[in-house]
Amino acid sequence: MNPANNAWPRRSPRKRAIRPTVRSRRLGARLGRYRAECGLTGAELASKLGMSQSQWSRMETGKARVTPAVLGRLAEFLEIPWVEVGKLEELRRRSAEPGWWQDYGDILSEPVEMLIELEVEASWIRSYEGHVIPGLLQTRDYAERIMTAGAMHIRVADIDRYLELRMRRQKRLAEGMRFTAILSEAAIRQQVGGPEVLREQLRYITRAVREFDVTVQVVPFTADAHAALAASFVIIQWPDEDDAEAVFVDGETSFTVYERDGIIRQYVHAFASVQAQALPPRESLDLIHTTIKELTP
Repeated sequence: MNPANNAWPRRSPRKRAIRPTVRSRRLGARLGRYRAECGLTGAELASKLGMSQSQWSRMETGKARVTPAVLGRLAEFLEIPWVEVGKLEELRRRSAEPGWWQDYGDILSEPVEMLIELEVEASWIRSYEGHVIPGLLQTRDYAERIMTAGAMHIRVADIDRYLELRMRRQKRLAEGMRFTAILSEAAIRQQVGGPEVLREQLRYITRAVREFDVTVQVVPFTADAHAALAASFVIIQWPDEDDAEAVFVDGETSFTVYERDGIIRQYVHAFASVQAQALPPRESLDLIHTTIKELTP
């Protein structure tokens, strides 16, 4: 069950461990690169800063807060250009800010929370979802059917809030984020919610392609096997070229965010593999239009 497309069961009331945010990890990763460029180990830099190696390690992995004073000393020790210091300070300040999605904390599962954090900061998202329309392109009726079918124990009172959350995520498209979605022909054929709901869903996809920076490609039933056949994943790219890409991978019972170059390259290759089997964007839209006609009484 993909958290990008489905409602996950609500979180248990037990206290969750503090985890790094996307922004704090990006800040820590940048500081780690500056440290490495200066030829310093984590222990050596920690000594210069007057802190323990474990404390610095937590900062570099985004698990501990970087204070303005620490950032100022890092700028001096690591000889970070002042233009870059300004960017780091902005990222540091924003890393502790609550996100709008926290208003839904009582119903939001950790996988969805992490995915939203990634989406909010992204400049380009490449998604392979397979047999379901991606969450960022779902209509309200389609999303409601997916949610109620995929989470049998969801409270009726929470359905509207889940749908509201889904629609708020989609605002990123109107804000100029680039979105490339590859999906199986099964996704545009499966009559989720019935013919009318699917027809309106497909019409919305065509509008999104026309109005936003959205590209949709369909892998036809006649396509051969590809590297992403049994996978579902999202590749996230940031506005700042200094930030490495990330990959969000959904599993049946868990999720993973990869940030290591080697693994990211594997998923970029998998995306290219499935894209090579997909119809070109224009032909994909033609197939979608044909399906709409077939669904029209």
